[in-house]
Amino acid sequence: MKKCATTLALPLSLIYSSSLESSQVPTSWKHAVVIPIPKKGSSSSPENYRPISLTDPFARIFERILCDTIKNDCLHKFSRFQQGFLAQRSCTTSLVHSISTYKSILFEHNSLDVIFFDFRKAFDKVHHQLLIQKLVNFDIPNSFISWFSDFLTGRTFSVKINDHLGTPSSIIPSGVPQGTVSGPLLFIIFINDLLLELEKIPRLHVAAFADDIKLYSYDPLAIQTGIDTVVTWSASNSLPLAESKTALLRLGSHNSSHPFTIVGSTINESLSVRDLGLITDPSLKFAPHINKTTALALLRSKQLLKSFKSNSPSFYTYLFKCYVLPIIEYCSVIYSPPPSSSLSLKLESPLRFFSRIVCQRCNIQYSSYSDRLTTLNMFSIRHRRLKAQLILLYKFLDGTAFFPNLDAHVKFSSSARRPMNLIHLRPNTSDFFSSIIPIWNAITCHVNHFLLPSQFYSLINSNVSRF
Repeated sequence: MKKCATTLALPLSLIYSSSLESSQVPTSWKHAVVIPIPKKGSSSSPENYRPISLTDPFARIFERILCDTIKNDCLHKFSRFQQGFLAQRSCTTSLVHSISTYKSILFEHNSLDVIFFDFRKAFDKVHHQLLIQKLVNFDIPNSFISWFSDFLTGRTFSVKINDHLGTPSSIIPSGVPQGTVSGPLLFIIFINDLLLELEKIPRLHVAAFADDIKLYSYDPLAIQTGIDTVVTWSASNSLPLAESKTALLRLGSHNSSHPFTIVGSTINESLSVRDLGLITDPSLKFAPHINKTTALALLRSKQLLKSFKSNSPSFYTYLFKCYVLPIIEYCSVIYSPPPSSSLSLKLESPLRFFSRIVCQRCNIQYSSYSDRLTTLNMFSIRHRRLKAQLILLYKFLDGTAFFPNLDAHVKFSSSARRPMNLIHLRPNTSDFFSSIIPIWNAITCHVNHFLLPSQFYSLINSNVSRF
């Protein structure tokens, strides 16, 4: 469609204008081809599949226009705790903020409990009439509300498995379709009033990424009040909780192990919890996560080397960057094991193994791991992680990545000679900032003004290998 943009612009604008003015959505825009994507658990159970909708591309373009307008006009109305599907927010920013706050609380109180909630088929259970009322309360234009009301009404779908397409279903009575452009935005609007209620509870911290919500505090009473608030909201908004999947993670050496209940049942303590894909354990050193991801990355490396034969080093490095690095580097800015520690060495092991085999296959002489990386034009995993941490810190500072209450964690030095030097306001918390600020200050010590992104990236590329 990009190649035909000039030709399609006028007819599409007429269709979009007519659809919005009449509040009528073409029938084909309401039909979705659903691809079942397996989640964890037995593949023989339909409960363990996520329905992803493939929808009309012209509908998706118009949804994008409407959603961008709503986000631009209403961003300030979203809870500051919501990090899902909004600009400058991501799983990484959410986790960096949560883990940094955990460590700050533990430094002050040496005790912290975290509750993780699970809504049962959250996107599929959204009550349409309640959603429309919440759109009204959000002060979204009436024309947009009427359009979305019709968009959600009378939706049908066909399930596609491999090359087999099922017959169209009956009308879907509830839910926002997963896979559409507007579905995530409609959902975070639907759940926003819950987060605003939780904000009012003293001493309670909240983090949300769409329907993934966690509460944490050193105060057991605040947590139990938060749990009861979520349960009450769940019942009144017809969005059921999976109580048995609610998880509790206890942190701190002085934790009182206070019991928490949900709908009359005690919440069981977990030894580790998968939080937005990051396996979090009470030590907050992330050894279980590192062990699992490096094992998977090593397996993927072996599969690639077994499947592809070449004498081109650049071909192999391309494969590694495409298929292995994303496994190792997902949210890797969260942890910073010392360079000589066993965890740091484990993180390097997939690249160490892969580079050795590639050099042997391509008849490349080498004397060490660093020599192999230089020959293959690659950075070590540690240096890549340092670069990612520095870039994320830069984005926090220039506002292109979201970190609530950043000024409570870090500030610029008042030195006129070193204006980019940073001061960590919580130096004893061993959080994200404590590990990266010394490197930031060392790299920027001779810089006398705040750098543009391209200048900063060039600076760290030429200096990060020193650390």
